[in-house]
Order: sequence, then structure tokens, then C-alpha cells
Amino acid sequence: MKKREKEYVEFRYYEIPQRVPLIALMGERWVTRYGSDPMHFHNYMEIGYCCYGEGVMHLGKDVKYGEGTVTVIPKNFPHHTTGRDEVFDSWEYLFIDTERFLKTVYAEKPVYANTVLERLHSRMFLTSREEAPEIEALVRVILNEMRNREEFYLESVQGCLLTLLLKIARMNPVDSMPEAKIIDDGSLNSILAVLDYIEKHYQEEIKVGQLAQICHMSETHFRRVFTEFMNTSPAEYVNLVRIERACEFLAKSDERLEDIAVKVGFQASATFIRNFKKIVGTAPHQWRSTARGKEDNPSNYNVSVLKGW
Repeated sequence: MKKREKEYVEFRYYEIPQRVPLIALMGERWVTRYGSDPMHFHNYMEIGYCCYGEGVMHLGKDVKYGEGTVTVIPKNFPHHTTGRDEVFDSWEYLFIDTERFLKTVYAEKPVYANTVLERLHSRMFLTSREEAPEIEALVRVILNEMRNREEFYLESVQGCLLTLLLKIARMNPVDSMPEAKIIDDGSLNSILAVLDYIEKHYQEEIKVGQLAQICHMSETHFRRVFTEFMNTSPAEYVNLVRIERACEFLAKSDERLEDIAVKVGFQASATFIRNFKKIVGTAPHQWRSTARGKEDNPSNYNVSVLKGW
């Protein structure tokens, strides 16, 4: 039997400033005929708002859209828009760093933040002004705040965004939402101390036993408590911090990969490259090219990487 070829799909990534949890794409650039672009996915949650027009959204299955439609598409979900032939549609978009935003809002309740994130990213769906008027109104408020940028607009955006995300999570029910585990304040403060230590010492060799000593816990107990808080193991978190720093060096400098690997705490470049691929999904040199918007981005695979419009 002939092996079925994989469908071509693009990865379009966006960069969100640290001071805000989202970017808004608005204006005449998004008044166009939709349908010529291929299936694609993003590195952040996309919320789309149809100002006017009609057509079909391809969200695993075809769903009709029209004026007042809101699309909720988690990161890494392929999707595509097809408008009516020869008719212009107007869309506006929010791309949201849900992880950073919710883990900041619920800094002292990381398990709760992870539970909400799981609900948010469980599926992509389409709703309308008639079906979910509060969601449609919140999206419009956020878009208009980002458009007009009046006094206190960032504070207004953050307040509306939290309400919007919780209402979206509510629309993704689960059979039994896990209770947030209650961990005593002493454990919380100990984990926060460990996170601070990792931020300051990621360039050095860090052993789990060292981190356990900071918390005055046995290594076994520390691993369990840390994983409950952070939803990842201590060693994986250390690697995540190192790779995040490596991305900064790759984007802003021309240093050799070997030098960056040592600078962020990896003694062997092979270990650095292996962990980078695991966390980011591509090799460091490819990521550097992509981050700088070069023309030699890797496109000889079924998934191509493009800077978001």
C-alpha cells in the first residue's frame, strides 16, 4: 500500500513583549480574501474575531463562520480559513501567552494555573455573538483597548483577559476537574527559594541534592513536592531555564553554539543541542536563523517555520 504523504502545514511563530501578555493584529492588513494560505499553527493561543464576512473555518472539521464569530485556537493546533469566493473578510486577532500570564496571576497557586491551562488548551472551537455574548464582548473590549491605548489600557486588558480565559476554560468541561492540591506555606516558600536559586546559578552545575538541601527536604520528598508545584521535574526545569537563556544569546549575538552551551550551563555541546531540540523542537542554528528572520529558515520538511505576519 502506498504510504500517504503528510499534509503540508506551516508553523507561524510570534514574539510577545515581556511587559504585555498578548499582541493584537488589527487594521486593513486583515481585510482580505481568505483561503490562499495553507494549514498552519502557532506558538501561542490565537483568538480570532470576524468583524464581517462569512466562510468556513477548518478546525479538524469544517465549521461555518460569520460576523461576530470568535475562534479559540490553542497553540500547536493546525487550522485554516476559507472565505467566500471573491469576497473580502475582515478579521482581527489576539495572540496570547497564556502560560506566562496565568502563572503570573496565580503565582502562589501553580497547580490551579496548570489546571486552567489544560482546560484552555484541550480543544479548538468556534462560537458566536449569539451563543456566547460575554466572550464576544470581552474580545471586542480587549481589541479596542489595544487599538486606542488610552490611559490604564494595559491594566484593563489584563483584567478583561483573565475573565475571558476563565470563561473559555469553562466552555471546555472535563468529567472531573482535579482539586488543586493544598501545599503548606513552608513548602511554597521553599520552592520559590529554589526557583530563585536556579535563576541565579543556572550557569553552574546544579544537582537535585543541592536544591533539596535548600528546602531542608530529602531528595525524594523534594522531587515530589517540586513536581506538584511546577508540573515538571527539577532537572527538566533547570534545562528549561538554560534553554530560555540560550535563546536570548542566539537571537542577540553571533557567539558560537559551543560557547553559548557553556555559558548557559551545558558542559557538552551535544547535550545542549539534544535538550534544545527536545524543548524548542528545532536545532539551535535553525532557531537562530528563524529568530532573526533570515531567508534560510528550514523549509525542506512537511512543517515549515515562518515568522507570524
